[in-house]
Amino acid sequence: MKRVAYFLFLASSLFLSSLNFMTAQTIKTKIGVISDLHYTHPSLIVEKGAALENYLSNDRKLLVESEAILKETVANLLEENVNIVLIPGDLTKDGEKVSHRGVAHLLKPLREKGIKILVIPGNHDINNPEAVRFHGDSTQQVETISDEEFAEIYTDYGYGNTISRDKHSLSYVSEPVDGLRILCLDACKYDQNTFVSLEDSHDECITGGALKPETVEWLRTEMQVARILGKQVLGMIHHNVIEHFAYQSVFATPYLVDDFTKVQQYFMEYGLNIIFTGHFHSSDIARVSNPYGQSLHEIETGSIVTYPCPYRIIDINGENMAIETKYIEHIDYPLPEGMDFQTYAAQQIERGFNEMLRGFIHEYYPTFHAYVPRWARSFVTIPHAEELTDIVMSHLSPSALNMLLAHYRGNENLLDRTSINKQELLQNLDDLIDDLAEATTGKMSALTKSVVHKLPIIKKVKASAISIWENVATPESVAANEYTGGKSQEQLAINDLKLQLRFSVPSEYESHYTHIHIQSKRQEHYAPQLSENKKN
Repeated sequence: MKRVAYFLFLASSLFLSSLNFMTAQTIKTKIGVISDLHYTHPSLIVEKGAALENYLSNDRKLLVESEAILKETVANLLEENVNIVLIPGDLTKDGEKVSHRGVAHLLKPLREKGIKILVIPGNHDINNPEAVRFHGDSTQQVETISDEEFAEIYTDYGYGNTISRDKHSLSYVSEPVDGLRILCLDACKYDQNTFVSLEDSHDECITGGALKPETVEWLRTEMQVARILGKQVLGMIHHNVIEHFAYQSVFATPYLVDDFTKVQQYFMEYGLNIIFTGHFHSSDIARVSNPYGQSLHEIETGSIVTYPCPYRIIDINGENMAIETKYIEHIDYPLPEGMDFQTYAAQQIERGFNEMLRGFIHEYYPTFHAYVPRWARSFVTIPHAEELTDIVMSHLSPSALNMLLAHYRGNENLLDRTSINKQELLQNLDDLIDDLAEATTGKMSALTKSVVHKLPIIKKVKASAISIWENVATPESVAANEYTGGKSQEQLAINDLKLQLRFSVPSEYESHYTHIHIQSKRQEHYAPQLSENKKN
């Protein structure tokens, strides 16, 4: 009897697959992607003053202008005649309930035009102790929201019309148009945030993210169902799952989902080959593949409140996808006379970068001496904070800032001065090391320079800078060798701003991995391992 039931299930599945496969080839739709809105409700700025100025001077985001930017973005999406809008997280500045309700209100014109809007939370959006209002020289905490309230507020923006909901996170599946499913994944760690008001030792909002083992199993099931029904599938998650430059996992760890290489394998194995992300505020596209011919493209979209304030337009025609990047060019907000919006946005990055660098040095200056080896403390003298700041700023401020602006915009390798900018930054790094050695070790500076230049961490810093300017996410083994040898497919520069891709119904499920429990940090995760019959 069981065999008969299984045969009927298999036959019906194949029949449904054949019908839906034919449908999938004719899908035609247009998707808008906007990310990291960081909307700041005007009521949070009770009175401008030192508190707000200090916050903005160390930040890259246009928070005061966020309402005007979001309104302009909505207007642009309406003009584009999109059918679907994807928003991969960080809808609010810091999870304020009033800001969330404001986002839902400002997105309403899209919904009223019949556009399907799908959202997921980012690390700023839920249970956030940094939800405050600014009142002159001080701040006061305001009400944040829970994960249940997030789903309630965004009932009309994905959570009220799901195909499936994960019981262990805010992940869900939606089918906004027939034949196309969107896998909306929540990897945020809002349940680990801490509050002094709840007798925790400090306020902290966790930046990093992780997919729970139960969510991975739910994802696996949903991809199997999509394959059986012949549905095309796109994914959306806040955190990066692919490194977008060499050693991102070293220098920008919280921007990658935990165990990101395993997550890549899950996605490829299950048939998910295109995923949209945000979080880093840059517009970049990265690709990985495995030995079995499976690949994954991650389309990372920059923040609308951070230069150059981009949004993506995705045209889907059957199995063909065309990705185009556009920008907010003007907003209904008083700018300095004669200044266009893009220049204004870039200046905020410059201001925020310089102040952030200064603030970092001054904040951590008292701890720097602890990093000097005991054997060297007798002859190492760390300069005063202001002198140290001047040394660092004089070498890094122009060249590192240029790299940051280029990375936020994308296609760094196509800029007119790419090669010059890259060499200037590398030379400035060498000069910084030399000047710091002379300022800290005096007569021992020659030996110090020789040692420091050869340190593995310095080589990684340089490899990371090179990979950004060359627009390649180089594997560590090649980056450590300073790009000797040929480039793999993952190393070839991808057009970050305009790209043609093909995607189709997830291929026949064929597992190249077995799932075993391993200990990973604080909890167990499922890890892909080569099956016995694949090891050789």
